[in-house]
Amino acid sequence: MSNDRTPLLPPSPEEEQQQRIQSYTEITTRTANELENGHDPTIQKTIEEVEQKTTIWRTLRSKAYLRSIIMLVIFFVIFTGLEIALLKLNLPSVGPEDEDALKFPKNLKELRRLNEILSNYIDNHFINVYVTYFATYVYLQSFSVPGSMWLSILGGALFNFWLTLFTVSICSAIGSTVAYLISASLGSVAVVHLIGDRIAKWNEQLVNHKQHMLNYMVVLRIAPLPPNWTINLGAPHLQVPIGAFFWGTFIGVAPPSFIHVQAGAALDRLSSSDELQLVTPTNVTCLVAVAIVALIPVFVRRYYKL
Repeated sequence: MSNDRTPLLPPSPEEEQQQRIQSYTEITTRTANELENGHDPTIQKTIEEVEQKTTIWRTLRSKAYLRSIIMLVIFFVIFTGLEIALLKLNLPSVGPEDEDALKFPKNLKELRRLNEILSNYIDNHFINVYVTYFATYVYLQSFSVPGSMWLSILGGALFNFWLTLFTVSICSAIGSTVAYLISASLGSVAVVHLIGDRIAKWNEQLVNHKQHMLNYMVVLRIAPLPPNWTINLGAPHLQVPIGAFFWGTFIGVAPPSFIHVQAGAALDRLSSSDELQLVTPTNVTCLVAVAIVALIPVFVRRYYKL
């Protein structure tokens, strides 16, 4: 008996299954060829749209990065001009032979010279000298300009010890908070572009410790690493609350500043051949002890799961 079927009869289940397989094979083969050759108008249009959006995003990101850098440079130039104007206008007039000494000290020799000049004027021009000192310290911290350590030592030589320690701590907190705000606004694109990978690693480490930010900020300010400028710039992108950032900085910079201010207070007693001894076993031990004390609440909360 013949196996041929007339068109009037429905296909058997086996033939229907075979037809489905053949149809599926043809469709998948045609789709694969179209994908490979890019002949499908819909797929080709989608690819072009994705490439176009990617190109636009890269262009916008590049422009945003350039705009961010330009704004930061303008901001820095403006405040640098204001700082120079303050130094020129607010400090008392000095003789021509002393004008070259009115600058940020970079070593012990320049520090001694500046201290000698300002000490002669501080009795009659205390407010001028103090306001200039305060504003200059905030400026250095805001833009991560080197010289804060020497300025702390100079303050110890010029002013009362506890006044200087408080001034250094509050200026560090204010200046670092200014850097925090700049990083979160004008410099956000530039910061992410420059240290984005480092921020991502830090965020992974801090994801389970957000409630201990104040303690960690205190320890980071005491520790020599990472540098303060990376902390200032990275903190807003790690969702560090601005309150914890400010008070953590205020408390954290006090122990190392205590050492610097104390060295400044002894500056007049040092001979020209003496050197400042800042890194001593006693000082290092004290700093480590303060850092451990700052971490005790973290250990207690973790142990008792508070």
